[in-house]
Amino acid sequence: MAGVDGGGFFWGDVNSDPKRRFRFEIGFGGTSGESFIPAWTIKTGMKPKANVSVVEHQYIDHVFKYPGRVTWDPITLTLVDPVNPDISFALINALGKSGYKYPNTPTAAKESLSKAKSNSAVGVVYIRQINSEGFIVEEWQLHNPFITQIDFGGSLDYSADEMNEVTIELQFDWAKMTKGNPGAVAANRPAPNITTLAGK
Repeated sequence: MAGVDGGGFFWGDVNSDPKRRFRFEIGFGGTSGESFIPAWTIKTGMKPKANVSVVEHQYIDHVFKYPGRVTWDPITLTLVDPVNPDISFALINALGKSGYKYPNTPTAAKESLSKAKSNSAVGVVYIRQINSEGFIVEEWQLHNPFITQIDFGGSLDYSADEMNEVTIELQFDWAKMTKGNPGAVAANRPAPNITTLAGK
């Protein structure tokens, strides 16, 4: 009955530790490991969400349903905006690297965004859940991500003393999930450490 009971694990087993929502790390970085958004500035995030469309075929008085295409919803991240590093400046700079230019000259007004430049400005995006020892237990990597929305903090208020927060939305083509390597610590690790693929 190993296939039914999970190979002997149960909540009463001390090794059946659930994944916890507060144990996560979201990172941005290029292939050399640089990051234009430090992981410690990210307050909240989202895991990928896959949607399967439904194709219907009607025959007389019956309807038969078939799975169609898989699409991925955008994810939203909320970041705290410190003075140094300045997250707002980093994001507006990323928008410029994506191809946006202030239309203050005829030459600049001709430039526009491209997928290649937008993806290059963001770099690698990974979402990791870690265990109590900091080991990666689950990792998602977003393929071809780019920024589609930036909220630089909303309203200002003299009576408010909360930290300024920035919200961004990321679109991507697809997300790949991998199981983490229990021997690799998540901290300061810009590249994914993959042991077992969740899917081909």
